[in-house]
Amino acid sequence: MYVSGLPPFDPATGQVADAPLERQTELVLDQLKLCLETAGSSLDHVLKCNVYCTSVEKFAAVNAIHARYFPKDPPARIFVCVPAWPGRFDIEIDCIAALRTAFNA
Repeated sequence: MYVSGLPPFDPATGQVADAPLERQTELVLDQLKLCLETAGSSLDHVLKCNVYCTSVEKFAAVNAIHARYFPKDPPARIFVCVPAWPGRFDIEIDCIAALRTAFNA
């Protein structure tokens, strides 16, 4: 399954979170987890993530958070630095994941 790029929406307000990049990354990965589980997959079944970030200097911080969400066998990933977004956020992540049923077939 494909999960389109997710910006850091605050689940309490539905608005883009005005927060440090580290918190934005957590919000995006929490949303990604929810999307995957709702569709019958999970973070454990992610094959590839594309991370788009406005600051290459935040690579290590994003890596550390990514490792918390993908502690075992992390998926393939690219990290792309983008100049800016039309909204006030610094990160967006999309992914490709297998459905759980694909592993049970």
